[in-house]
Amino acid sequence: MLDTGFETGSFRGAWNNESTMYVDLYDLFAEHARQLAPGGRYVTITGCYNDVTGGRSRAVSQIDQHYICNIHPRSEYFKALAANGFVPIAVVDLTAATIPYWELREQSAVATGIEKPFLTAYREGSFHYLLIAADRI
Repeated sequence: MLDTGFETGSFRGAWNNESTMYVDLYDLFAEHARQLAPGGRYVTITGCYNDVTGGRSRAVSQIDQHYICNIHPRSEYFKALAANGFVPIAVVDLTAATIPYWELREQSAVATGIEKPFLTAYREGSFHYLLIAADRI
């Protein structure tokens, strides 16, 4: 993800889906900025913790531990995007729409036990599920 080998400026669009928590955001967005032609669009759908309310909540830490990842604070996405020449054009909070999935999963045969921390984090406001679209300037 951080060294794709694609030619510089060879794409008009790039996206990540639930994978940004496994890499440094500044390195990731630098690679996407390199790949995208000016005016190209980057989109991510990701979970991030709400740093307006403080640091990682217990529930967010449990999610990190379960998936062996490093969930980033919400503000870090925007700092890293700006540092790499991206301007956010849309931010959609999908948190409320995500809760029914986790409620259903909690009752299903595929439940792993991580459902409760997700539901807790979403309901207490310590974790957000966002779609962020940004254009490369």
